[in-house]
Amino acid sequence: MKKITLIICLSVCMFMHLFVNNNSGYAKVCYHSPYILAPDMSDMNDALLLHLRAGSAKNLARFFGSNVTLSILNEDGLYSKFQGEMLLQSFFSKNKPSTVKLLQKITNKTNYSYYVYQLTSNKNSFRLFVKVSLSKNIETIEEFRVEKQASK
Repeated sequence: MKKITLIICLSVCMFMHLFVNNNSGYAKVCYHSPYILAPDMSDMNDALLLHLRAGSAKNLARFFGSNVTLSILNEDGLYSKFQGEMLLQSFFSKNKPSTVKLLQKITNKTNYSYYVYQLTSNKNSFRLFVKVSLSKNIETIEEFRVEKQASK
């Protein structure tokens, strides 16, 4: 029977690292607060790619502000964090991601970053647009759009 040792530490920056000893060395698993990126993620793009590939509406919604502008196919409006998560979860349940690629990343000095992804699911291909704002060193998703990509 394998012995598993857990070490949990909470730092001042609200990062929690979970170290698991599985007799082949320690593996670090990071948890990040809703707004601050985990130390193993170099930028917001890494976090977005990770959660988009997993189809994790819950983890993506952690980056939503209290309200988020969402446009998912024909459903669009200003939604609460919870409503946005539910709409995104509905999308992922119908369109399980198989591949996600970053097509474009634009950052400038206006405290906004823009990301464009191509998400391929078991049924269709989609283009995702994500607008992220930076305020007081906290990155939040202000706008999230999903559009069906025209078939070739």
